This record gives sequence, C-alpha cells and structure tokens, in this order.
Amino acid sequence: MKRIYYGWWVVVGAFLLLFCALGTHFYAFPVFFDVMVREMGWARTQAALAMTTGTLVAGATGVLVGWLIHKIGLRPVMLSGTIIAALGFLLLRTVTEPWQFYLYYGLIISVGIAGIGVISNMTAVETWFDHNKSTALGIATTGIGAGGVVMPLLVGWLISKYDWQTACLSMAGVLMLVGIPVSAVVMRTPQARKVAREQAQQQELKTEDATIGQALRQKSFWLISIGAMLWDWAYTIGLTHQVAFAVDMEIDRVTAAGAVSMLCVFSIPARIGFGKLGDIMDKRYVVMMAAGLQAAAFVVLLKTTNLAMLYLYSALVGIGVGGLTPILPGLVADYFGRRHFGAIYGALAMVTTLGTMIGPVYGGWIYDATGSYHSAFLSGIVITLLAVVLVYLAPKPHSH
Repeated sequence: MKRIYYGWWVVVGAFLLLFCALGTHFYAFPVFFDVMVREMGWARTQAALAMTTGTLVAGATGVLVGWLIHKIGLRPVMLSGTIIAALGFLLLRTVTEPWQFYLYYGLIISVGIAGIGVISNMTAVETWFDHNKSTALGIATTGIGAGGVVMPLLVGWLISKYDWQTACLSMAGVLMLVGIPVSAVVMRTPQARKVAREQAQQQELKTEDATIGQALRQKSFWLISIGAMLWDWAYTIGLTHQVAFAVDMEIDRVTAAGAVSMLCVFSIPARIGFGKLGDIMDKRYVVMMAAGLQAAAFVVLLKTTNLAMLYLYSALVGIGVGGLTPILPGLVADYFGRRHFGAIYGALAMVTTLGTMIGPVYGGWIYDATGSYHSAFLSGIVITLLAVVLVYLAPKPHSH
C-alpha cells in the first residue's frame, strides 16, 4: 500500500491550527466586540481599537515569525504561540477597562496567534509542495473557514447561555487541546524530517529565488502588498461591524453571528475551488475575481434591510475571501521563490496589516460620526476595486 505523502499530513495539521487561530482570534471578535460595546458602554471606535492594535502586533510579529522559523524551526514557534495565545484568553476574562482589552487581546493574544497563524502554516505547507501547491494551500486554509463557521456560533451561544468570561475560558481550552499536540507531533518542515520535498528529489532550490532584500526592491512586491492591504481594509470594515450592524436592525445577536458563520461556510469550497484555479491559470486573475466578489458583496450590504440580504452579503464575501486566502501565498511563492518565503510573506503580511488595522476603526469612526455605516460600506466598494487594479498591474519579475 502506497504511503501517504507526509506533506498532506502537514496540510491537515495546518487546517486544525488555522481553525483554532483564526476562529478564536479573528472571526469570534465581532461577537466579543458587540458584547463589550453594549455591556461596558464603550464607543464602537474605542472597542474596535483592540482589533487594530491586535492587527498591528500580529503583522509586526509576522516578520519575526518568518525569521524564527528559519532560525529555530517551526515546532518551537508554534508551541510558544499556542501557549501565549491561551494565556491571553485567560487574562481576557478579567477585562474591565479598555486598556486591558488592548493589552490582552491586542498584544498578548495577537502575539501568540502570529505563531500559529497564516504565516507559519503557509510556510509549513509551501515547503512540502511543488505540484498542486495552490490546491494544498487551499485545503489547508479551509481551516480558517471552518473556524469561522464554528467559533462565532460557539462564542455567541456561550455568551447567551453563560457569559463572555466563560467564552474566553473556552477559547483558551480549544487552543491548548488542539494547538499543543498538533504543533508538537505533526507540524514540521521537510528539513526537520531529513527528507526531500515532493519535487526536491529531482530539482534543487532554484537559484533565482529572491532574498527578502531583492523582493522589497521589486515593484511587483509593493503592488501586490498594497493591493492586499486595500482588500483587507475593506474586508475588515464589513467583518468587524456586521454583527453590530445587524443588531441595530433588531436582529438577534446569535442569529447575526450566524451570518459570520455563513461567510465562512461559503469560503470553504471557494478555497479549494480557487486553489485549483490557481494551479492552472495566472494567479493575479484569480485574486482579481475574488476581490470583485467582495465589491459586489458591499453593494448588497448597502441595500441590506433584513436577515436574508445579510446572509447573501456573507455568501458573496465568503466566496471572495475563500478565493484570495490560498492564492496570495501561492502568488508570492511564484514571484519570489520559496528559499526565503517565510520572511517575504511575513513582510507582505506586515503591509497587509495596515488595512486590517484601519478597517475596524474606520468603520467605527464613520458610525460614531454619522450614526450609520452607509459611507463605510460605500467606500468598501471603491477600496476593493482599487485593489483589483493594483494586482493587475503587478507582472511577474523576470529576474531578481
């Protein structure tokens, strides 16, 4: 019986870690955000600053994560990240002031999540594959979608049944129970097992692989990075505020959290389908298709007056984010090679972080200033379409 190629076990491990990391930290945030605003009496801009702080920290830490993986290996980085993130959720139970929310969620949890998040998992998966790379990345990132389906509903249910402190304790438990065994047993690079990657038996690392310095000097790097930043800016406007927007329309909070889960449900097949597209066509066009769906989703959101329309928005934006997530790391690997992939992708993620920082606070500021999200959602269309243009203008470098 033919043995399963070990890279596919790494894909499974990445799925589980992304399920925990993004589900607890990113997709559950809108539910925590709404209850913090209403229970603590905080302004929406004030509460959204925790997401901005967390995004800044995670982005800045991402560059360090790429470097640490290269220096000390994948496993120590992931184990440390798991423990730090779980500790942060335990501390989050004690929050009474905004500065504590920023410290525990924005700093401690975000540092930990960076260790078991997208950069470390995409680096792990990418090192195992030459053929079917985008498909493998697509399957791994379905963990993000699955976490987004389960965690908002779980957190919403725990808050309604018990309280938000119990929800924080549960998130810490999920991280420890899944993150530690998967990081310790499954996740590793081919070098750690002293075996070659799928293709490396026949071909050494290509000499044209770019260093981090060479990548930063390429116009294509900045066009892709800024395009991704703009896409994320628009995406986080909707994601962070859609539960509060729905509750303002007198939709039940748990039902509104279900719209976040719906987003993630639709992202799951999109990650696999778009991943396969990325293996057979120019990845720039795949990214542009995904971003176009997000622009269409904001058009729907502008017209939303009931739960059905909110779910339609979630479906469209879910397919869009599902399409972009596995393709972006594959695009970076195609353009700049894999030798320094972790550091280069970490640098791109740091640029993208600016969009994730701006989006939540921008949406909250618009609401606090006008009493409506209309201008925020309208600008989401414009920002997303600008991202499409920038990615289109980023041809593959001929040499480094």
